[in-house]
Amino acid sequence: MSESIAAVVVRAAELTARGLPRKAIDLLQPVLVANPLHGEAWCRLAAAYLDVGEPDPALDAAKRALVLNGDHAWAQRLTALALSELGRHTEAVVAARECVRRKPDDWRCQVVLAEVLAASPQGSREAVEVARKAAHLAPTEARAFQVLGDAALRVRDWGTAERAYRTALRLDPGDDDVRANLATVRRKRGGAPMPPPSGEALHAAHVLVWPALSRLAALLVAGGLLLMLAGMPKPTPLLGWFSGLLVVGCLAVVGQLLLRARGGVRRALFRLPRHRPKVAVVVAMFGVSAIVLVAWTVALFLGATTMQPLVIAWMCALVGGAVVVLGGGR
Repeated sequence: MSESIAAVVVRAAELTARGLPRKAIDLLQPVLVANPLHGEAWCRLAAAYLDVGEPDPALDAAKRALVLNGDHAWAQRLTALALSELGRHTEAVVAARECVRRKPDDWRCQVVLAEVLAASPQGSREAVEVARKAAHLAPTEARAFQVLGDAALRVRDWGTAERAYRTALRLDPGDDDVRANLATVRRKRGGAPMPPPSGEALHAAHVLVWPALSRLAALLVAGGLLLMLAGMPKPTPLLGWFSGLLVVGCLAVVGQLLLRARGGVRRALFRLPRHRPKVAVVVAMFGVSAIVLVAWTVALFLGATTMQPLVIAWMCALVGGAVVVLGGGR
């Protein structure tokens, strides 16, 4: 008999996958009358009821599965979804958290928790983080990224939503719902202001940028001083090659900084001067110094013999370097 009901459960799963959950229900109900202790069959019945939009019998079936032997995490997932459909959001979140507690590394548990949190009044922000964890656990599952996109869409995080939907479509190109949601996000994002970087992203960007600024200070101050000494009393075009190398060294430091930054941290780098005044001062001074140094290098190759631009560049670098040293990266 166990083989018989197992075969019925497999056929019911196939019917549900083909979009025929009502036939799966009709198939499972008489079998469960004869075999009421089969937990997997009750779970399959609950899933079919959820697919036809009947959360009350789905909840009853999921609760029957919870007291039987079998996959209790699956039963908890179904219970949470049924409770959420019934508007019992607090209970749904409790059931979903219990599912995650039982199997913290099961991406399906994380997905259900994200779904019920997104549907609850106070859980929208947490839903994004939980869905992000689900996507991390299952990088090849389109459903995980779809739920991440849905959760991000609710909190108007257009960038996260668009990336999640694009990944979901890459994994499952035939999902029309995801395609429609992606179009909605792109339309909304077109008129939406760029969200401010988070405090964590700003801190991470600051941790990366300050050592780079220290290296730039050393290059511009020490290099500028050596150029001034070498160019006295009158610079020659040969000195332009050395000033050019100094500029290349500065570009290499900036390039290395950009390569080390990823994702939100890289975006936070470009907005860091607005939130860190000391960084803004240093960037401004070093930027002026580098621009003047480039102009002086070009002028040397054209036959100029003045040292004044180099002095200006060195003074700007000295001011920026002083802020770096006194600021200490705090």
